[in-house]
Amino acid sequence: MTMERDAASLFERMHLIIALTEVNSRHLRGESRRAGAEIELACALAGEERDGASPERAAHIEQLRGRFREAENALRAIESDRERLESDLARLDSRMTSGAQGGWQ
Repeated sequence: MTMERDAASLFERMHLIIALTEVNSRHLRGESRRAGAEIELACALAGEERDGASPERAAHIEQLRGRFREAENALRAIESDRERLESDLARLDSRMTSGAQGGWQ
């Protein structure tokens, strides 16, 4: 592999790792968001059970369920991004190790 191709592959690898780091950070924030929505929903459901149902409570609970679903959907999208980046990184590493005598040493 030429020096230019090695440098380009190394640069591409660096960008993939940076992107994975950013995805992991987004995932942690998403986990916190989902946990917060889950706690709020659980509290609202417990309050409804304790105090009884009302149209206002039902509307609030539905809103909280929506926020929880949104948080879960966002996490699934982040996980999909992570899988794509990990796959891209594995392909790049495979290409590098098969195209170079020493691989990533």
